Amino acid sequence: MKMKPVKFSQKQVQLCYLLDQLYDQVDIVIHDAVLSRASNRLSVIEDAAKEVERISIEMQQHVNSMRRKKREAAE
Repeated sequence: MKMKPVKFSQKQVQLCYLLDQLYDQVDIVIHDAVLSRASNRLSVIEDAAKEVERISIEMQQHVNSMRRKKREAAE
């Protein structure tokens, strides 16, 4: 059985990019929280957590833009 190639929309690609950014920031937080002994460890964790918050808000907005618009039943 021949499989058709999957076509990704630009919005799907953007969502994957945001997920990738989110995972990168989470890795930074985990690394600095658990493994790092640097003197500015808490500042780095705080900065990464702010970036995670920014990315998550952007992701929420992006997902909402991807949702199908419901037709108003009261037209």
